Amino acid sequence: MFTQKEIQSIDRSYFNVIFAGCYSITLQSKNTKHYWCIQHEEYHTFSTCRISHKHNYSDQFHSHRNRPNLKKAIQDIKSHDDFQINVRDKEKRARHIRLQQAHKIS
Repeated sequence: MFTQKEIQSIDRSYFNVIFAGCYSITLQSKNTKHYWCIQHEEYHTFSTCRISHKHNYSDQFHSHRNRPNLKKAIQDIKSHDDFQINVRDKEKRARHIRLQQAHKIS
């Protein structure tokens, strides 16, 4: 179960908090606009946070990964955002430039 202290620790300058309950938290990254659902799951011998992800509001969530607690889940989401912004977006821009140059040649 997520505690009130954990829920209050969510960085609201980084995330829009869509929903925050004791077993499920839904966030939107202000950087990538991606949506994240973190579900707290408790078992007999351990608990975990299952992270799901979607790119647009109308998409369905897909499984991202599990982390042992909310703090680690948030760190993982921020790391994913960093990858999206600093690697994937640069790859997309480079591919777009190569396509534009190829069209100019032909």
